[in-house]
This record gives sequence, structure tokens and C-alpha cells, in this order.
Amino acid sequence: MRCGDKLVVVGDSMAAVRAYCGRPAQVQRSVSVSATTTRVRGRGISQSHTAGAAVPVETWTYNRGPRKLLMSIRFANGQVVAIKTLHAYGY
Repeated sequence: MRCGDKLVVVGDSMAAVRAYCGRPAQVQRSVSVSATTTRVRGRGISQSHTAGAAVPVETWTYNRGPRKLLMSIRFANGQVVAIKTLHAYGY
């Protein structure tokens, strides 16, 4: 996503995006839980152990005006993980 002369890309920090693009029109916060399963073997016994980690997620929506489409930037752990063009015009 382009903001002025800057380009927002996957991996950018929240601070960089705010500096490039300003405040978003909308912010949605949630938590994603990622699970990792490991197999442990010992003395003829096989067990599985699952551990979860809570990852903070934010989705910022940018309204760039009535003749441009809305843009959505998704962050996980403070870094851009996805950039989407929404199918609705700004206001």
C-alpha cells in the first residue's frame, strides 16, 4: 500500500505504518492463539504435547477518500502480516 511517497510492505512495524500513513479510520483488536504440537518419545511411550501462544492481532482500516478503495492492514505481534484492498469506496 502506498502512503504518499512511502510503500507499506509485509514486515513493517506498526510505528512505521503510522508514520507513513497516519492514524487509521478504524482499529480492530483481537488475540489469535497458535498451537504447536510436539511428540515426545521415551521408554516405549509416545505422547503428544500441545502448547499455545496468544498473539495480539490488530487490523487497521484506512479511508483514503470517496474515489479510492478502503485499505486494510493486519498486524500480528506488531508487524504487518497482510495488506488488503477492500471492495468498498471511502467516504
